[in-house]
Amino acid sequence: MGAAGTAFASDYDGTLCQSNWETGEEYFDPAVLEAIERYRQAGGLFGVCTGRPMHPMSDRIRNTVDLDFYIVTTGAAVFDRNQNALFERTINHAVAQELYEQYASDEVGFLAITDVSFYNVGKTYVQKIDTVDTIDQAEGKLLGVSLEFRGNEQAARTARNAMNARYAGVIEGFQNLGSVDVVAHGCSKGTGVEVVRKALGVNVVAGAGDSYNDLPLLTAADVSYTFHTSPAQVRAAATNTVADLAEALNHFMQSIEQ
Repeated sequence: MGAAGTAFASDYDGTLCQSNWETGEEYFDPAVLEAIERYRQAGGLFGVCTGRPMHPMSDRIRNTVDLDFYIVTTGAAVFDRNQNALFERTINHAVAQELYEQYASDEVGFLAITDVSFYNVGKTYVQKIDTVDTIDQAEGKLLGVSLEFRGNEQAARTARNAMNARYAGVIEGFQNLGSVDVVAHGCSKGTGVEVVRKALGVNVVAGAGDSYNDLPLLTAADVSYTFHTSPAQVRAAATNTVADLAEALNHFMQSIEQ
């Protein structure tokens, strides 16, 4: 049997890739890459489940990891290995504008995430990506926005709770430590997993993530992994706690072979 009929959905930042949003620097552990290759050779499907947009992430990763699917922009879009869209949902533009007017400041960065790329809005927060003056200037369909609270987890949590209460049924905000990823209501990393399960005919899905926005992923997966360094709430939601993604992949392969 091997790993045929299974899929492994991995968070990107802090799980598959150690990265710095502000500088754009990225590092992939060779042991993780080797574990991914062994899993795929055994017949498993491996993909990302991330808050990042499809581009430019897919362009960067193409020469490093061969992916079978992409769950991007916190589940607002899902693509197969050939980057054909399996699912896509835009965010309410008026609400996105209200969030910008309420939160964007010298202390809070604001990113517009489209099907083309992602953009700083108003001022430069993330280096190496374009900055636009308004949300309307961001090229492409608006799939989500991200509010960056410069590592202030309490401020991010407060904002997430407030926006989810005010715009219930319209948008959904997901905290990622010191930031909040916002997409249309009904989208999450968990809904992305279900799209992959149905579209690709997968029987068993494993998921791995390290932060609060990964909770829907960990809940939707049949087998889930997080790390010893993850927040307590995330560790409690996962079925397994490991040192890194390589250990998670190896454990999953052993479990399906038994």
